[in-house]
Amino acid sequence: MPKPVAVVVKNTPPAELLRCPERPVGFPSSDAVIAPETRAAIIRLAKAYAMTVAQLERLIDWSAPATCAGAAK
Repeated sequence: MPKPVAVVVKNTPPAELLRCPERPVGFPSSDAVIAPETRAAIIRLAKAYAMTVAQLERLIDWSAPATCAGAAK
């Protein structure tokens, strides 16, 4: 029976996929009143976006270590 052979395959993604995402600036502080339902939706969207950015940064760092090291976490 032949012995298995491990071969390291380097599959580097294209450069545009290894760019760290830019985090947008949040809403300005003001005395504006936001309806509770709208505020809850904004919070859900912001949390989902933050989780997606964090996941993307981890993926980029896994593929190209220390690429997004300076990103705010």
